[in-house]
Amino acid sequence: MKNSINKAHKLYQRKLKFSILTVLFLFLGGLAFSITQLTSAGDGAYLEAKKIVKGIVLSQDKSPLPGAIIIVKNEDTGTVTDIKGNFYLDLEDFTSEEITLQISMIDHESTDVVLKTKNLPKDLGKITLKKEAK
Repeated sequence: MKNSINKAHKLYQRKLKFSILTVLFLFLGGLAFSITQLTSAGDGAYLEAKKIVKGIVLSQDKSPLPGAIIIVKNEDTGTVTDIKGNFYLDLEDFTSEEITLQISMIDHESTDVVLKTKNLPKDLGKITLKKEAK
């Protein structure tokens, strides 16, 4: 009697382990698939879906300018460059045909970039700011 209870208990444990492992593998497989879908989209898919402008702000010696300010002229919308000089700005809420971005940095001359909203999304590429004359 005790032997048959032990066998039944061991069989139950095996089935339970198998069920748990099966559910775990199915969950991890689904998770891996969803992560692959998210990362394969990349920046390009995000840019295509929105009115986004992006670029890199550099100094004259081609080094990135972290902390450069990019604002929509005469508006409250703007952003700041990251440590590599990159910026992304969402212009989805703007309905005018043209938008002027003002790009500035301490000790550098500011520059204006005029954008046509029908051409968005747009990658402005590298934007170089000149040092201010002292």
